[in-house]
Amino acid sequence: MHHDDNDDDLLARLRSIATEVDPVPDAVREAARAAVGTRDLDGELARLVADSTATTRGLAYEPVRRAADMVGDRLLSFDGGGLRIELEVTGTTEGLTFIGQVIGVGPAECVLEHGDGRRESLRLDALGRFVLCGVSPGPVRLRCRSGAGKPVTTSWVNL
Repeated sequence: MHHDDNDDDLLARLRSIATEVDPVPDAVREAARAAVGTRDLDGELARLVADSTATTRGLAYEPVRRAADMVGDRLLSFDGGGLRIELEVTGTTEGLTFIGQVIGVGPAECVLEHGDGRRESLRLDALGRFVLCGVSPGPVRLRCRSGAGKPVTTSWVNL
């Protein structure tokens, strides 16, 4: 038996043991399917550039927080693809309220996407402002169109 064959067999056995002992939770599988299924290859990403719950300077590496960790209001800012999104999240794990503004948005509607595949339309006023009540906690992101008509999606945030 060749050395690489031994390594391949060992890796296959280790993978099998890991799958049996510590399987991937169904919620993680569902979120991964939703993320792949709702991606937009022509779209641009609006990255999270500010989070009031961030405690370190390296925001890009800040772990995503759960709703149970949220104390008081949470302020989030996203930037990219010609859009700036300011979002205030209030509430509890029973239901969240989003108050926000999308700057640089086109005439197309914006949608709040949930990790489980649910979508909620946002009604924007003439200045791009919106309020959405009764949002269930979990991973969410916004999908909008820039003033140039290009699809822009925020990074996922777990609320």
